[in-house]
Amino acid sequence: MPRKGENIRKRKDERWEARYEKCRDKNGRIQYGYLYGHTYDAVKKKKIAVLCQNNPQKLSGNRYIFHTLSQEWLLSIRYTVKVSTYACYETLIETHIIPEFGNVPVKYISSGSIYAFSEKMKQEGLSPRTIKNLLILFHSILRYGEKLGYLSMSQLEFRYPKIADRSFNLISQENLAKLISVLSTDTSAFSMGILLCIYTGIRVGELSGIRWSDIDFNKKILHIRRTISRVKNLDYTGESDETPKTILMIGSPKSTSSLRDIPIPDFLLAKLEPIASMPDAYLLTGSSTKCMEPRSIQRKFQRLLEQCEIPNINIHSLRHAFATRCTEMGFDSKTLSEILGHSSVKITMDIYVHSSMKQKQKYMEKLYY
Repeated sequence: MPRKGENIRKRKDERWEARYEKCRDKNGRIQYGYLYGHTYDAVKKKKIAVLCQNNPQKLSGNRYIFHTLSQEWLLSIRYTVKVSTYACYETLIETHIIPEFGNVPVKYISSGSIYAFSEKMKQEGLSPRTIKNLLILFHSILRYGEKLGYLSMSQLEFRYPKIADRSFNLISQENLAKLISVLSTDTSAFSMGILLCIYTGIRVGELSGIRWSDIDFNKKILHIRRTISRVKNLDYTGESDETPKTILMIGSPKSTSSLRDIPIPDFLLAKLEPIASMPDAYLLTGSSTKCMEPRSIQRKFQRLLEQCEIPNINIHSLRHAFATRCTEMGFDSKTLSEILGHSSVKITMDIYVHSSMKQKQKYMEKLYY
């Protein structure tokens, strides 16, 4: 059976069709070729044969351009990363790196051209973090080319921009208390979902994917087993109105650390139990087939903030507020990191914990000699 992103499908006339990237026109747009067969295996063999025939390893080093290398690198990682990660890499490459290096033979890429690329991205307004991510991606692709023998990276230098501490628009304690007060008087599933974010620190994609079977009322535990996100449709070509540009992806959480069990406070369980639905139903919709996707949750959350007369913040701010509050209450960093589903304590402490001036003053008052 075909796998997502393989670009092989069964047509309405019962034949199988495989699409492959043939070339690019003078404007840089991808031109596709199509192959047909009576079975999936047959058309797949045809596609593999064409790809092998066009294999860049048959080109001389002078003709092996970066665009070819990037496509081969993407193909090599296709089934080793999440669809959302792959789509992100593909977009960054196509949007930023290919316009500058697409037709450049890889052996002629120099430290100077890499530095010039970095400076141009800075002038175009990209943040230091985005530029660093682009350079890391660029480095990974060239490293792959080095392993294949197409270039040597011994003379290449990557200068990564310094990244300032990320500022985050946190919700104030006063506004958080106001929000909790409003949510506590409402018994809707959405209000309960936002309270879960406040008191467990779950991500919005994880909230979107919670089914009632994930809440164990006896053990007082919330099981995080899936996340939902909208990602680029890797099969979209623009040739058919029936193929959407993006698709809703239901998959495993961000990392193995994100697969976790979180204790639920008793008072929150007492609010959840009366509105519990069928085990396979999603928490926010009550439907077993339709979830509330993250962008819809964010929009609804914005309307809630307006209702409460609270300044606009991203729902992810609730996760940061949870981490900060837990630290202030004395949670050890290891426990907090596991609750948040982070792969390391460093992520928790460096990115998610924000010390308030009130907390700083409290500690300073203890300095009595």
